[in-house]
Amino acid sequence: MWQEILAAVSPFAFSSATRSFCPLYGAVFPPPTNLAASNTLQNALAEIRSVYDAGFAKGSSSYGPLNPEAAYAVQLFSLDSKEPLLEYYHRGTSLSNSSGVKEVDGDSVFRIGSISKLVTVYMVFAEIGDGHWNVPVTDVIPELQNRRQWEDDETEYLKWEDVTLGALAGQVAGVPRDLLHAPWDVLESHVEKLGLPSLEPEEKPACRIELGEPMSCDREAFFKTLDTRPPTYRPDTTPVYSNTAFMLLAYALEDISGKSFDVILKTKLVDPLGLTHTSKIAPDEAKGVIPFNKTQSWWDLDLGEGAPMGSLYSSLNDLSNIGRSILNSTLLDARTTRAWLKPTSFTSSINAAIGRPWEIHRAADVVPNRGVIDIFTKAGDIGTYHTSLGIIPDYNIGYVTAMAGLGPSYHWLRAALVDLLLPAVEEVAREQADAAYAGTYTATNGLNSSVTFVTDVGLPGLGIERWISNGSDFLKAYSLLQDFPITKDNLRVLPTNLEQRTGKGKNVAWHAVFESPPAQTHAGPFSTCQTWFSVDGAPYGQHSIDQVVFTLDATGKATSVSPKAFKIELERQ
Repeated sequence: MWQEILAAVSPFAFSSATRSFCPLYGAVFPPPTNLAASNTLQNALAEIRSVYDAGFAKGSSSYGPLNPEAAYAVQLFSLDSKEPLLEYYHRGTSLSNSSGVKEVDGDSVFRIGSISKLVTVYMVFAEIGDGHWNVPVTDVIPELQNRRQWEDDETEYLKWEDVTLGALAGQVAGVPRDLLHAPWDVLESHVEKLGLPSLEPEEKPACRIELGEPMSCDREAFFKTLDTRPPTYRPDTTPVYSNTAFMLLAYALEDISGKSFDVILKTKLVDPLGLTHTSKIAPDEAKGVIPFNKTQSWWDLDLGEGAPMGSLYSSLNDLSNIGRSILNSTLLDARTTRAWLKPTSFTSSINAAIGRPWEIHRAADVVPNRGVIDIFTKAGDIGTYHTSLGIIPDYNIGYVTAMAGLGPSYHWLRAALVDLLLPAVEEVAREQADAAYAGTYTATNGLNSSVTFVTDVGLPGLGIERWISNGSDFLKAYSLLQDFPITKDNLRVLPTNLEQRTGKGKNVAWHAVFESPPAQTHAGPFSTCQTWFSVDGAPYGQHSIDQVVFTLDATGKATSVSPKAFKIELERQ
């Protein structure tokens, strides 16, 4: 009977035990700081460097294929430091006769391909905010108004009034992938081999990109060409990669703001963030990472109006600054950033989701009892250039990887980085939480009340080792009500992002989350983590019994804790 009653009110009654512990989504410790001073992290970074060194020496790695002749670069950055936590550069041999740099560093310029899409979305946020995502493109782009061909054939024509700016940014608009004929298109040169019919002149793309030539397409020609290719899906159906979507998004941004893409790029991103090596046009080639020569590498391939989809240039230092600014909400308010760092759709893989325009890789079981860790990335490929920017909000860190040259791409670099880095950063976060919060907190008003918090390797958040409330053993009493033992292994206290400054310190709110035994041994998809149901689920008066608020001093160390429903403040001993 008690279990039935508590199932209705207890914040601990709904969770699943498909894992040994299932935390809430997100950070399970406060984000670590001063990472560069951590021996735990430095040991992990040394191991990462060793893996990279061995890979280039052998020409292969257990993390994936590589080409030691190509140029590679890696930076790992954190929110609380302007200096990279890790820099690794490999020039290979493909730069030997180049007109660009002979040695790669943080200011060396790469082409960043489709990371330009992320920059374009960032420009939208910075210039007009996030209030236009549900606006149909027909409301802001005059060329798309009164296009009614879809009424005759929806398999050939898109219903443009159903396409929103958010759908464009999130890769779910259903617009054609490409309107441009580019050097990476191979079908026209293999017509007979593939058994394709010949094309009439009017069937060939009007917008073309050729090596050494600027794109033969301005805005007028682009919109004339737009309906010559059919949609892929109806809008908001499923994510399908599209370059065209980001040209449309940039045109919409220009129409809403009354400013050019170039002006917004400079005034809203480049200048405020001090991006000294980020540009729409090719910089001085002496600063560039140019394998072989300018043409073969695609260094000088001019995408013209296609810049918003994949034509920008940047350095690792600048890309790290962009990532750091997103984590810090430097240009945006924090609420906008939190909303941006969320999936907007999903792929058929449980390990991947899509955002605006994030490619979200969901690292599961990399850290024991941790749940999924989302890595928000955007990759870019153009010619011989392959780049990736990733940020990990749970830890306030991120990375940039880049490659210039032929052969296998950079994926092995970030695979090794994530595999070796995440467990170490999680452990640093635990160590810092232990120093800041662990210990016994005792009443000073004469009541027999105290609580002891600990951290445990391999478990999230804080454990409650002992809790005496006004002379009662709270954990023992609650165990009897639940009819199974409650221990520090199945009751963990997790941080929220709620805080209030108090003089030189602050108050920070945490919530206790309980992992109950499984009701059944197997429930298929219904055995997923359900702890998110439990938070704030047992109110007593104006507060829930799962809420605790720590008071921190100016150094970030807890001096007291208030289990709010118990109406008492306990001082740290």
